[in-house]
Amino acid sequence: MITLKRVEKICSHFKDKNILVFGDVILDRYIFGEVSRISPEAPVPVVKVSHEEYRPGGAGNVAANIDGLGARGILLGITGDDIFSREIDRLKTKDNFVIKSGQNKTLVKTRVIAQRQQIVRIDREEKIAVTPAGEAGIAAAAGRIKKGKIHGIIVSDYAKGTLTRGTMDMLIAEAAALDIPLIVDPKPPNFDLYKNSGAITPNLKEAGSLLNKKIKNDADAAEAVKYINKRFNTRFSIITRGAEGISAGEKGKRVFHLPAYSHEVFDVTGAGDTVVSVLLLSLVCGATLKEAVSLANGAASIVIEKIGASITSGEEIYHRMKFLLSRRGGTASPAYKRLRRKGSV
Repeated sequence: MITLKRVEKICSHFKDKNILVFGDVILDRYIFGEVSRISPEAPVPVVKVSHEEYRPGGAGNVAANIDGLGARGILLGITGDDIFSREIDRLKTKDNFVIKSGQNKTLVKTRVIAQRQQIVRIDREEKIAVTPAGEAGIAAAAGRIKKGKIHGIIVSDYAKGTLTRGTMDMLIAEAAALDIPLIVDPKPPNFDLYKNSGAITPNLKEAGSLLNKKIKNDADAAEAVKYINKRFNTRFSIITRGAEGISAGEKGKRVFHLPAYSHEVFDVTGAGDTVVSVLLLSLVCGATLKEAVSLANGAASIVIEKIGASITSGEEIYHRMKFLLSRRGGTASPAYKRLRRKGSV
């Protein structure tokens, strides 16, 4: 178990790190309001809008998480050349290397939320087309980025078309040449692209599709972790299991399981983005895999208590871990033990 002293030391180094985030860049739009009646036109709720928000989504949310943790999230991907891509530029003003393509449309997810509940989601989505010229543009941008010091790479794959064989091979080669970790947040349609990446972080459903069976317990999860490490030749893999926590293991080593920490879940949107962001930052700041997973688990417990794709900070993580841990060698605090007995973590 991680100690509070290690939490403080690891988080204090976040600000020194530069992380390249490549993948499907999405614009998240939130429409907030209240429902007090049903429409006379159809049996649907009428939402009286109070306000709207735009947030970076997909790979953009991963970069936003990196920024929020005090590091530099360097964003690379492809959008359309439209009003939505300009909104992404407004939200991500620094370290934005997103390529605008006139033959593509920016991916947009609109969520209507009332009384802290999502009423409906509307997706504006067409597959991103990546031409040979587009791949060359990505490689050129990556070349400009690596002139500065890069400490790690995250591939945020939502299976929207941005990730190709050529791009993935290029990123794996770059990570190997720079001797830095590369972690993929995967999607099943692209599993064949991930071989020889440093690590992958599937959720429960994605891991189950790899094994072609439902993961029901720790033993199943351990089998899945070992299978993933062998099949993809990864240094380690982790499986995010929702209410059951996280299972993780390095290749050739014993798999371990950490319980979920949160006891109040409002919205799991973007939780995986937070996990992969904190995981990689912690590793490049000297954390062991178990320490990194513990911090990522704690960070996820914070963002799922918020509405929408949210971010957290090193300070929030520190205070959450302070609540969960005592100062005695990482022993679980009395408060954490009480939560475990109640089945909340």
